[in-house]
Amino acid sequence: MKVRKIQPRDRASLEALLSAQTHFHPEEIRVALELIDIALAHPGEEDYVILCAEEEKGDLRGYVCFGKAPLTDGVYDIYWIVVHPAYGNRGIGTSLLLQAEEEMARRHARLLLIETSSTPPYENARAFYRKCGYGKRARILDYYRPGDHKIIFGKTLG
Repeated sequence: MKVRKIQPRDRASLEALLSAQTHFHPEEIRVALELIDIALAHPGEEDYVILCAEEEKGDLRGYVCFGKAPLTDGVYDIYWIVVHPAYGNRGIGTSLLLQAEEEMARRHARLLLIETSSTPPYENARAFYRKCGYGKRARILDYYRPGDHKIIFGKTLG
């Protein structure tokens, strides 16, 4: 598995990868695609950086999207980390996250934040973040919709 920067030819594969997720709402897929389109239209900017996990044959199995939080000193948000459901638990997500952390460290990141839903379909994501050393920093009640709270995980670098 190779982790590399996004390329224009990846757009259709990333859309298929997002559509394969059974727990994403349609609006989540729409927003993820908007960030992919921004990253493709503005390569090299820090707002939305995307790294893709590619197999030897060139098939994409996952991606991570992150960017510097505006008006902060070294705080980065990890917006999306997505692995195709058929390829879960094979280290792809961990590889993507570690590569993204290295890239953010090169950019002088000091704090990494990931937010997610509190609902049961996102328990695997929350367990993954904890396994990777991210601790719960905040819980905002009823954020996404009533009964669906925003959980913010964080990790300090350095």
